[in-house]
Amino acid sequence: MTNLESISFVIHLLVSIMIMCVYIITMVTSKDELEEKAQSDALMKSNLLTIVSIIAYVLYKAVIGNMEFTVHTILTFTNILCVLYLFFYFLYIKGIRISFKIRNIKILNTVCYLSTAISSILIVLGIFKVKLFELPSSFIRLDTLVVIINIIIVSLMIGLYPNKKVNRQEYKDLQKTSNKLSKIVYIVYGFFILALVVYCIYRFYIK
Repeated sequence: MTNLESISFVIHLLVSIMIMCVYIITMVTSKDELEEKAQSDALMKSNLLTIVSIIAYVLYKAVIGNMEFTVHTILTFTNILCVLYLFFYFLYIKGIRISFKIRNIKILNTVCYLSTAISSILIVLGIFKVKLFELPSSFIRLDTLVVIINIIIVSLMIGLYPNKKVNRQEYKDLQKTSNKLSKIVYIVYGFFILALVVYCIYRFYIK
């Protein structure tokens, strides 16, 4: 490690420690009802965005064929988590609520069904190892990448459904729709896991 790299690492580490100290102090101090709601909202949004960012970064590294991770990367994602928490926390305290809902349920259902259908087709193509989806110098196939992205999209879309008060009959209808979607997701997920197990057995024990 050169002197410039050492100085860069020390500066990054010190900045990260300062941000984490503010984050920890904000987390552990006693709070009233408003501050507790702000903390819950900030934790949910910061964790969600950070996790999605980490997954996106890992997928990017897999596509380019480089899975090396440095300490700077770990510190950067830690800083992102802390800064996002503080950002959403103080916005909530100031009375600013950031939320995004799609009122047209048909659009959400269409996207979820479409993503599920695409994932099912790509899983089948992945089993047969279609060369069209192979990426040179990559650790991941294109069809596998799209399946993972679709799973993330469906997971995020579920949170975009509008909240509304419903009567008993509407609640039963929503439960039926939810159960159908859950069954589809479970079938696709189970099929994917089964295909993965079969592939691992073939790859490491039979081939």
